[in-house]
This record gives sequence, C-alpha cells and structure tokens, in this order.
Amino acid sequence: MILADKTIPVSAIIVFSIALLIISSAQVHSQPSAANRFEQGLPGKKNILPGRSCDLGELLDIALSNNPKTRAAWFRAGSAAATIGEAEAAYYPKLVARLDAGIDKWYTPAANAPDNFRRKQVTALLAVEYLLLDFGRRSADVRKTVAMFEAAGLLYRRDVQEVTFRVQLEFFRHEAANGRRRSALSLLESAGVALQTIQKEVDAGLASPPELLAAKKRLMEAEFAVAESRSEVLDALGAVRIAVGLPADFHLEITESAPPDSSRKLRENVSTLIRAAVEERPDLAAKASELEASFAEIDRARADFLPEVRIEGSYGVTAFDYQASAGKTEGRYRENLGGYGLFLVAEWDIFDGFQRVAKLRKSKSQADAARENLEDIRLSASRDVWEAFNQGTAAAARTDFAESFVTSAREDFDAARQAFAAGLISAQELADASSGLAQAEAVRATAIAEYSISMASLAYAIGATGPGNFDLGTPSQNMR
Repeated sequence: MILADKTIPVSAIIVFSIALLIISSAQVHSQPSAANRFEQGLPGKKNILPGRSCDLGELLDIALSNNPKTRAAWFRAGSAAATIGEAEAAYYPKLVARLDAGIDKWYTPAANAPDNFRRKQVTALLAVEYLLLDFGRRSADVRKTVAMFEAAGLLYRRDVQEVTFRVQLEFFRHEAANGRRRSALSLLESAGVALQTIQKEVDAGLASPPELLAAKKRLMEAEFAVAESRSEVLDALGAVRIAVGLPADFHLEITESAPPDSSRKLRENVSTLIRAAVEERPDLAAKASELEASFAEIDRARADFLPEVRIEGSYGVTAFDYQASAGKTEGRYRENLGGYGLFLVAEWDIFDGFQRVAKLRKSKSQADAARENLEDIRLSASRDVWEAFNQGTAAAARTDFAESFVTSAREDFDAARQAFAAGLISAQELADASSGLAQAEAVRATAIAEYSISMASLAYAIGATGPGNFDLGTPSQNMR
C-alpha cells in the first residue's frame, strides 16, 4: 500500500463501493440462476398415530414425508442450489477490513550504528478487489453449477419415483400374502369340518381308521400352511412400514385395496412406451444436465488461457508512537496518517508447466464420458421398459387364467356340496373340492398382485410419478 500525504474523503470510498455493488448485482442477475427456484420447503415428518390403518394413497403420502431417501435427495438438491450462490459470489467485489495493533522493538543496520527503535502502532485498513474481465471464467462456473443443480433436482424426482414404486411393490406383496393367508384359513376350516365328519362316520362304522388318519394329516398340513402364511404377512407388513420410512415394528395397519377392474384398458405399443421413457425419465434428464455441466467445464478450462483484469484499492489509517536512536541521536515521534491506493491490475499466466493444457484435455475427456453415460442410461431405460412390458403382458395373461381357474373351482365346489348333501360323495371328496377352491383363490391373489406390481414397474421404468395404468393387450398384438 502506498500512503499519500493527504487522505481521500471517506464519502468517495463509499460511493465507489456502492457503484461496484450495483454493477456486480446487474451481472449476477443476468446469469441463468436456478437457485431462486428452490423455494418450496421440504415438508416435515408426519407424526403417525400407532394403530392407524392406511390405504395405498395414505402410505405414499407418508413415504414422501418420512422416507429418508427422499429427504436426503431434497437436501442434496438444496446443497446444489447453495453452490450456485457460491459461484455467483465471484461477480461481487471482495471487501476486506483489517486491524493491526501492537508494539515491537527492532533495529535497522546502518553504516555508523544500528538504528534502534521502539514502536506502538495501530493500523486500520479497508481493501477492495473487483474482477472486471475474466473472459468467461465466472460465467462458465455459474453455468456448471446451474446444470448440476438441475441434475440434483431431477434426481430428487427420480428418488421420489423410486420410493413410490417401492411402497407400491411392498403394498401389493402384502396384499398377495393376505390373499394366500385367507386361502390357507379357508383350507384349514374345510379340513377341520372334514375331520369332524369322518370322525362321526368312523364312530358309526361308515369309514375306516386310515381315512381318519389321512384327514388328521390334512388338518396338520393346513395348520402349517396357516402359520407359514401368517409369517409371510408379517414380513410383508414390516417391509411396507420400512418402505414408508417407519420402523418395522411400528403399529401401522394396511387397508386392502380393490383388485384392478381389468388388465386391458388401453392399448399401448412397447416402442411408444420406450420413447416416453427417454423423454420423461428424470434420471436421463439429469445425465443430460451433467453433460451440459461438462461443456461448461470445458469453457472454463479454455478461459484459463486468457488474462484477468481487476481493480484493487485500499484505504487505511495508522497511528504510531515510536522512539528511535541512530548512534548518539535520539528522538520520539507521534503521528496519525491516512492513505489510499487504487490500481488497475492485469494478470496473465504465461507458462504453468502445461497444467492448463492437461486440465482442458481432462475436461474434454470427462465430457466424452458424460455423453457415453447418457447413451448408456438411454439403453438401460429401453431395457427396463422392454422387460417391464413383457412381464406385464405375462401377468395380464396369468390374471385372466387365474379368474377362469377360480370360476371353475367354485363351480366344482358348488357341485360337490350338492352331491355331498345328496349322499353321492364322501366328506373327503367335498374337502378336496374346497381345497381346490382355496388354492385357486390363492393363485388369483398372487396373479392380481403380480399384475399390479408389473403396472407399477412399468410406470417406474417410464418415469411416471404415479401408479401406471396401461393396457398391455395380448402378447400376440404387442410383440409384432
């Protein structure tokens, strides 16, 4: 700092600083900032009362508020938004205030004798630095952070879709387990009735002891199936609670939903669905934003080859009191001085050991990798849709088969019940017909759940936010 013999007016320093701030603000607001779009706050965690019974819609609502995955993704997006402000800070002047106060004792070598001094000094300094011209460095940094923020927001949307899919998946698995449990209970009931009937027949001499032993065996098998299905239901219930962001032992009950009305409402072509996935999936759009960020990084690396022009200024006041001696001469001095400095500085790195060349090559390679990553995830999206679509067509066919299976089994059971009432068949034959109906209902419950899961999987593969409702038609129609 160079001290002048008179001080510059403080009002001039203030006016100069305000002018720099106005210019900086204008440049910042001209940048494509996305941070101001990060306004909607993350909802707080919902307080769920123990014992509450929830349907699928309520479970999804709880999951979006309580699941740690969505909350973590939200905070990552918030961090990316703050990074934009960090990059935009380079458009503002840098102001630094400094205060040095202390005492010292030292000497200065001289020909006759050392100059000794004791000093007390207080210096207050205000320094300003403002980057006038950087040939695109700041602009590239801001564009990169904006692109990364967009990617973080898109990945948050994808995490929401993933949590939605996981809740649906576990919900439908729980419904299937409940359906199999009901079938096991029905089978247990029919086995118990058959055992009682055969016991009476044995007592009356109308049935043999081996028939009674066989009936007891079937009852024990039914009891085992009920116990196994109860464990399956509890496991599925715990998985649902975890999916919504609650502990597995939290007392939350599940309200079952009605089965889908039909597995064939719309008729979609698999190629159309793949194109929709490429256009709508947030993770693909996030990869595209990351590619834009890599292009901005290339521009930043190129700008590093150019100079920087900035303004540097300072204003300071110092007060000192020192006593000095040079040989036999001594003196004491007290003074208050003020000074300022204002400079236009141009800086250009001429040679840095090829660091900038390597940085540019690195940025270009990263951009090429980002481009290939985008193409890879596009291929993965088409694979996901293809697999989900084909699984859905098979699930739709199994659902139709299961409905026919239940209808046939119910007709057999009704006929067996009438024949048993007329004394034409034995109690064991009636129990076999009841067992066939229970097994058919278990198959239907599993088929309906698999169809619902396949629709959720297809919606997730495409990038839809809510549950999917697609018509898969028949395999022969859609595989052409």
